[in-house]
Amino acid sequence: MAINPHEIKIRFAPPKTDADRIAIKARISKAAEELALLVNELVPGSREESQAIEACEMAVTWAHAGIDRRYVAAHERKPSMSVLLGTDDAEAACLAAMADADIAARPERL
Repeated sequence: MAINPHEIKIRFAPPKTDADRIAIKARISKAAEELALLVNELVPGSREESQAIEACEMAVTWAHAGIDRRYVAAHERKPSMSVLLGTDDAEAACLAAMADADIAARPERL
């Protein structure tokens, strides 16, 4: 991914703290905690154990950053094309879904 001014703004923006993001980050943290406890229980105390637990911490850090930077909460989303078109046509719905996915992947295009 190329680093441009828009990407820098995303990376250094203060994190949003709405209920959706908090709940998602809590689930990620809980799952990582369970894995770290399992590693602690099963892997003999060693450098490898320490590295495995640090990797869990790093995974949580990056996952939380991804939620803070990229997650679009339901109340922040724009209506999908299929809703705007009000169509039951399968081809139109497919094209609308593709457009929605493209917008979700590259919101700066809006």
